[in-house]
Amino acid sequence: MGDTKATSVGTVVGVSSTTEFQMQVRPDAVRAQDLVAVDTVEGGETYRVWAKVGVIERLNPLFPREAAQELAFQGRDPIDSVVSLSREMITATCKVVGVQRDGRLEPPKYPVQPAGKVYVPPAEEIESFLVGDTPEHRRLYLGTERGNKDVRVYVDGHMAVSRHVAVLASTGAGKTVATRKLLEELMKKGYPILIFDPHGDYSGLHIAKHTEVTTYLPEIRLAEEEFDQVLNYIRGMSGETISAPQEQLLMGIMEVLSDDAKRAALDVALRENEVGGLQKTLEHDHFYALAEVAEKIAVLKAADDRAPLPREISRLSAAINVQSSTANAVRRQTKKAGWQYWNMIKTNRKFAAISKPLPSGKDVHTIIKTGAVAIVSLEGYTDELRQSIVASILSRMLSARIDEKMPRFLTVLEEAHNFIPGWSAGSGGEGSVPSLSVIKQIATEGRKYGMGLIFISQRPSRIDATVLSQANSYIILRIVNPNDQKYIRDVVETMGEDEAKALPNLNTGEALLSGLFTRIPVMVKVEKSRSEGKHEEEDFLAYAEKSAEPMAAEDSAKWVEASSAGLSTPS
Repeated sequence: MGDTKATSVGTVVGVSSTTEFQMQVRPDAVRAQDLVAVDTVEGGETYRVWAKVGVIERLNPLFPREAAQELAFQGRDPIDSVVSLSREMITATCKVVGVQRDGRLEPPKYPVQPAGKVYVPPAEEIESFLVGDTPEHRRLYLGTERGNKDVRVYVDGHMAVSRHVAVLASTGAGKTVATRKLLEELMKKGYPILIFDPHGDYSGLHIAKHTEVTTYLPEIRLAEEEFDQVLNYIRGMSGETISAPQEQLLMGIMEVLSDDAKRAALDVALRENEVGGLQKTLEHDHFYALAEVAEKIAVLKAADDRAPLPREISRLSAAINVQSSTANAVRRQTKKAGWQYWNMIKTNRKFAAISKPLPSGKDVHTIIKTGAVAIVSLEGYTDELRQSIVASILSRMLSARIDEKMPRFLTVLEEAHNFIPGWSAGSGGEGSVPSLSVIKQIATEGRKYGMGLIFISQRPSRIDATVLSQANSYIILRIVNPNDQKYIRDVVETMGEDEAKALPNLNTGEALLSGLFTRIPVMVKVEKSRSEGKHEEEDFLAYAEKSAEPMAAEDSAKWVEASSAGLSTPS
């Protein structure tokens, strides 16, 4: 079955089994993780056995340790000695991937024969083997095989969007570029995509020109939010814990301000009690509208905390009849939240100049369309606010998908460890991170709802284990942190020991593809995406050197003179 175009790289030696064999290799013929093949005979038929190169060892039997020790004592170069350096033995241990029968990949029933020729098949045959029976319309091109740039590597797009994909890597290893490459391939297919973008890493996707790309700025609409979500916003942006009496007051204020008739009655009552009417609304002033009401209540209660609020006010909601200390605390919390929110909105608008306001809650699902990418810009927001926004949007998206009001789509979560943290990351449970529960529901049940996930993280060990275990496909780039390496080995069932050991030594842009979207785990050099993010890596020192202006001769003389005299330098 061997092909005349195949390149012979070695010979099977020693004891072989159905799971591995060893071969003697020509120098520089293969690298760790390369794919090789050897023919075997079963039942009178010849089949191709595919294997992956694991550990490679080198030994020169004619250069014993004693000789090396003597040369070291003498300080001599081995080249100048009579010891033979040309009889090197290179042995590679190969892990059997499977036997190819009629296009299918099956476990071998018999070990390969010692003295069998091991070869690297032609690039087109390796490509065909890797892609298997994946239909053409489902193939997404990611790059080339790490050890053979002539072999193009594809993944199954259906498995990527119907299940879930985890993209894991240390900072600077190329995880965002790899994700953009995957998304650009999906854009060619017109698949709907929703991206939560904390840092503008996907702002350049429109360059791909395959689909419509729109950036949306999320704004909080308190009148449309569930009360629990409002509390999450205030906790996150004020940085304070909300007590039961404070929560009660906030509920009462929301009840009044969300009802036009009650708000108008409160405005009249406040004026009659000489503390001034309402100037702010939930629609335009958000948290400051809550602060305004809390401040009015604090003023009314300041004279006598034991006295109830005027009847015309307290009858609007029993929850607002609280002590002045509670009202002042709520005023402080909501003002802090308001200040934080408006500063974040200004930052986001600055960085996302070309954008649209995100539609209101009941219409937010309309941003998901076939042939369109929706980017929700979260730049400038705190992690707490990002978590609340993601929770709010995905909850509504999930409801819309259950009611089939929108097409199936893929959600991309950058910095996933902030949205779905595990207990080891200091999460106080699902209630403390509002995005965790809804993402966990999508991760565990998303397939039946048509909601796929891509979660990207530089800290895999900080991700909730339940969510990460729901990923059926993985793009794993360089991982240096030992805790993250161990966590990945424990979670990724398809990863072998040799692949795990290779992770710290991957170059930028090199990745291990593993899981359902690829036939076997394969090392790939990911092709650079066409698009770029807003804040691509720059050489800061080169920029400083370019920007620096030489000091004028007279200023330099003044500086030296002032320094010598112990004076402050001239401005």
